[in-house]
Amino acid sequence: MVENIYGFAVLFILSLATALVVHLLVRKSLRDLLGDTVKLPSGTTFYTRILLIGLYLIALAAAVKTNFNLKEGSAFMEYVWKVGDGLSSAFGNICLFIAGYLLLITILVAVLRRKRG
Repeated sequence: MVENIYGFAVLFILSLATALVVHLLVRKSLRDLLGDTVKLPSGTTFYTRILLIGLYLIALAAAVKTNFNLKEGSAFMEYVWKVGDGLSSAFGNICLFIAGYLLLITILVAVLRRKRG
């Protein structure tokens, strides 16, 4: 029973860390792009917060969706595979979310640049 809780805790932490790393990788570039395009600090803050909220919710959903109901005495690798399964779900959903977000930001940038140009 305790091993299931440890496995869930590891998955939970790794999922949130993944979302944080993705956010840190794109935050500065996104803020610069939106700052140049939108010209509203509140708009830049809104779009970056939406990205962060979406990433965290996806990571939490992937962690909570994974069942850790392994039997007592299960091998360590079974827990590793369960954590890997949960992270796989998180990575896939984060990739889809980033693709949708990229589409939204591309449309926003194209419309606002054409309007000013």
